[in-house]
Amino acid sequence: MENQIIVVDTDVLIDFFSNFTPGAEVVSILISRKEAALTSVSIFELYAGVEGKRRLKQIETLIQNLTILPLDVIEAVMAGKIYTQLKSKGQMIGTHDILIAAICLNNDLSLYTKNVAHFSKIDDLQLLSAEEILKLKIDV
Repeated sequence: MENQIIVVDTDVLIDFFSNFTPGAEVVSILISRKEAALTSVSIFELYAGVEGKRRLKQIETLIQNLTILPLDVIEAVMAGKIYTQLKSKGQMIGTHDILIAAICLNNDLSLYTKNVAHFSKIDDLQLLSAEEILKLKIDV
């Protein structure tokens, strides 16, 4: 799993900003190895409602140091299909999570999240926990 890009979910980034472990530690490792990516949807989520100058500066610095994966037409179409599948099964999750999942799936990337309950409803999406990443990155 060396040098593999991992998409970092918004919930884990909030732990990173709050220095809450193990999330903060894992994000730090991924950033230092240039293996962390962020979706444009997570950028929206991070900025939504934030007014403090310190947090805004943290977000800006983070964005400058990570690969940003956009929500494009292909991902939007994929997200629409995921939405329809989940709705038909009565297993709806948040729209933002569906968009993030579609970006991960289209780019064939794993997602590091604490929100396994929601994301596990999406077929073929590979999820990683802090413990799994730490185990894989033990040879830092």
